[in-house]
Amino acid sequence: ELLRREKQQSNLNSTENRTLFGPAKPKEIREIISKCQILCMTCSGVGILEPSLKFPFILIDEASQVTEPNILIPLVRITDQIVLVGDQKQ
Repeated sequence: ELLRREKQQSNLNSTENRTLFGPAKPKEIREIISKCQILCMTCSGVGILEPSLKFPFILIDEASQVTEPNILIPLVRITDQIVLVGDQKQ
């Protein structure tokens, strides 16, 4: 559903997007996420989700490039495991 909306919205400017689609509602987001086995987001993007939403596993790629404040956003949602992947020499 989110991919369909994104494809439809990609050719519209932000005013047209808000007029036609409006912001995604929390209930819609919760329903879509509940059907996902894998959810890919930026660290800061996780902040738009409901605080009660927890994940059993979090993988943070390019962890050596993430600032400490940004990495705290997904860390509050940990229930079981977190994996940090990155090359400190990049």
